[in-house]
Amino acid sequence: MFGRFAGFSQSLRLPHSIFRRHFSVRAIYSSFPATLHYSSPSRTSAMYDYEEADSRLDGSLGEAVKIHKDGLVYPTSKRTMSSNGVTFYPNTFLLQEVVRQHFDYYLECKEEGKQAEKRFVFTIFKDFNRTLDEFYDKHALKEAMDDWLDKHPYKDAVAEENEELWMAK
Repeated sequence: MFGRFAGFSQSLRLPHSIFRRHFSVRAIYSSFPATLHYSSPSRTSAMYDYEEADSRLDGSLGEAVKIHKDGLVYPTSKRTMSSNGVTFYPNTFLLQEVVRQHFDYYLECKEEGKQAEKRFVFTIFKDFNRTLDEFYDKHALKEAMDDWLDKHPYKDAVAEENEELWMAK
């Protein structure tokens, strides 16, 4: 598979600030710095526990997450995984190579008569934060923090371990 793209294996070894606008591959942004794309193995998100990767039929590690012993998923920047979950990229040569490699894999599976789910590219536009603001304006109850604290005393808080109770609220 990698043989079709001579530069693909080398492109994964590029410095972390490979993009002209110097967006780090391993960064967490509080807003969307550019229009970003994700090559998805399916029409919907299918994140799963990294420990179950060997039992996955699609061979996709792109949506694997390492689950911490406390049951939560934290960002990571270890060399063993590009991130801890899905990674979005601007439309760069690296993204083009990744998408084309995934599409070739899909076509090869179809040619060999294997079951292959059609792949998709998810695009999040640069102004997504504005869309979130509109969503919050329309659907969220906004309260000043002091008012919220008055209505929600500390003694009424639920322990994190009591998931069934806080998920029911």
